[in-house]
Amino acid sequence: MVDNSGAGGSQEVELNLAPIIDCFTVLITYLLVTASFLTLTAMDVSVSANSDSKEAPPPIETKHPLVMTLDLTTTNEIVLKVSGGDLKKEIDLKLAPKANGAWDDDSLEKALLKITGRWSSLSEVSVSAAPTTKYKELVNLINVAQKTLPKVYISGG
Repeated sequence: MVDNSGAGGSQEVELNLAPIIDCFTVLITYLLVTASFLTLTAMDVSVSANSDSKEAPPPIETKHPLVMTLDLTTTNEIVLKVSGGDLKKEIDLKLAPKANGAWDDDSLEKALLKITGRWSSLSEVSVSAAPTTKYKELVNLINVAQKTLPKVYISGG
């Protein structure tokens, strides 16, 4: 490129594209690598919260409904609690972890089948997990619960 703005002198200006190309090469490589780690998965889990739906609220029952909670403890123990309804006291069922310390999802599935066989009106469970529970393990246990119960809620605390 030649600049003829001065009096009789010509000056060449050269644009160095190598650093710009290097930056874009690194940027594109970074974007491609990070995009390969992004996976979007959908998990069909209802979250108990107030909603702005236009549906009429259900009629208020005078009898307490039968409620089941599933607690995942820090020791990888699964605690199932059934309360309410016509039960005189809360029923606790503790499922010990497997020998390797992992969650025992087979025992969970059998226990849920036994509970829903006894109380057919039970169609939902509220799951709460210890803060140290890994997300993948929580999703796996929710999938096990959804085989038996159509509604699985995640509760906090």
